[in-house]
Amino acid sequence: MSPRLSHKPKLLQKIITISLIILFLFSATPASAKNISVPFTTQAPYSYWGQPWQDACEETTTVMVDNFYRGKLLDTKQKAKEEILKNLNIKNKAFGWSLDENVEQMVKLINEFLPWEARTVENPTLEQIKNEIDNNHPIIIPTHGRYLYNPHFGNGGSDYHTVVLTGYDDNIQEFIVQEPGTRHGQNYHYAYKTILNAMHDFLPGYQTKNGPKIAIFTQRGLSTSKDADGDADGLKKSEELKHGTITWLYDSDGDGFSDGEEVKAGFSPTIAEVNIPNGSLIKALNNSKVFLFKNNNKQHILNEQVFLKHGWLWNQIKTVSTKFLKNLPEKEVVSN
Repeated sequence: MSPRLSHKPKLLQKIITISLIILFLFSATPASAKNISVPFTTQAPYSYWGQPWQDACEETTTVMVDNFYRGKLLDTKQKAKEEILKNLNIKNKAFGWSLDENVEQMVKLINEFLPWEARTVENPTLEQIKNEIDNNHPIIIPTHGRYLYNPHFGNGGSDYHTVVLTGYDDNIQEFIVQEPGTRHGQNYHYAYKTILNAMHDFLPGYQTKNGPKIAIFTQRGLSTSKDADGDADGLKKSEELKHGTITWLYDSDGDGFSDGEEVKAGFSPTIAEVNIPNGSLIKALNNSKVFLFKNNNKQHILNEQVFLKHGWLWNQIKTVSTKFLKNLPEKEVVSN
């Protein structure tokens, strides 16, 4: 055998070894960049920066995270406006009117009324923040707005401002943020050191720059807040979500009875059954039989052909409680 041929197995083995080392290094190296796809809106969807939009960053950051966890989009200005106003109304109902809310109030609002959870973390480290993002948990960061040094802010920024931290990039040492304070704010980049330096909870009297270093970590599901009853209607948050009631309203259907009272009595908390208009189409949950509600009686609609012959539409059917339907006297069948 020639010397040239004798070296081939050794060379091949060396190439394989190097390839395996490279493969191991790449597979063992953690991701250096990530961004969560969180719906974005500015706090002034129609670019009017008077009140209440001027100070709506807390509500807007909460709205963005809320829509992320609910799998919804903020794909129109009108939808974004409605969502922000809804959050403002919840806040005003729970805490009274105010321009700024600190982290404790924001977390309380989330845990009592929204279908996900939040907790405060003091002095979060870079690694803690990145770990949350790796687990698809957006983070709400309170800041002294002037320390963000955002060139798009008027007058250098506000004393207090909140942003949603959704990503990071180790290669350039920057966070990716959903920044509600500017129309350029979608996937906006701030240096790691800028966010960590600007992070401060709200303090009144323009003293936010001296506020504690704190962040709002969020997560999907209900583990610690499932028993909350923020609207004091007798239903826990987990029960509100089960029955489809409005978590911040004592009486979701406006019939004068609390949601808890109606559930306990076996009636629907989402349909004002005492006020159902004459001529409505009704059915019970998990029952395909459809009835015509007429003169406080129920009339069974015989079949689909009869239903369509009358020109009724399927989306006109109201789902009522089994108890309400059972208590109605039944009259003749609608058969033609």
